[in-house]
Amino acid sequence: MDEKVKKDIIAVLQQAIPLLEKEDFAGLIEVSNHTTHNASIVQDEYSVQIAVVVYSLAKILERAKIEGKKISINVVKILQRALEYLLQDNINNYSEEIKKIFAQISEKDEKLPLYIKSVIEKANIVKGSRLYSHGLSIARTAEMLGVNQWDLMSFVGKTRIADEEYVPTDVAQRLEFARRLFRVL
Repeated sequence: MDEKVKKDIIAVLQQAIPLLEKEDFAGLIEVSNHTTHNASIVQDEYSVQIAVVVYSLAKILERAKIEGKKISINVVKILQRALEYLLQDNINNYSEEIKKIFAQISEKDEKLPLYIKSVIEKANIVKGSRLYSHGLSIARTAEMLGVNQWDLMSFVGKTRIADEEYVPTDVAQRLEFARRLFRVL
């Protein structure tokens, strides 16, 4: 795992855990959006995974609040362990904890297993649309996230992402963007 990505994921987890404890689903969505930047530039699985995990948890938390339920404390503990492993540079155990989180998300509520699965799929598609907006191709984004290209294209088509072009206004930012785009660092 790239050191910059690791630091960013540590920061994301340090922000996400308290938000999850406070049941702040809007804050969690904001935090998950932050990881998209790394995923679009570095194209690493770790940034994509944590973005999807945090986004999925935010959506599940939103649904739980509507139904007057609470999210499992076990999820918070798993995230805390994942953070500890990452701080110790133990990537294998970190990855195992992330797999446990995905399993928890899938098994969260007996009444909502289909909803949760669709949340994870939708989270992948939403994140995919954001990756696409950062310049990745539909094919590469779908491959990274393990989603159907047609589903991703359908979602992107409903947004204005294809019509928008990201051009930084500051000259230094434009130069940095061009260097990243052409992988000249």
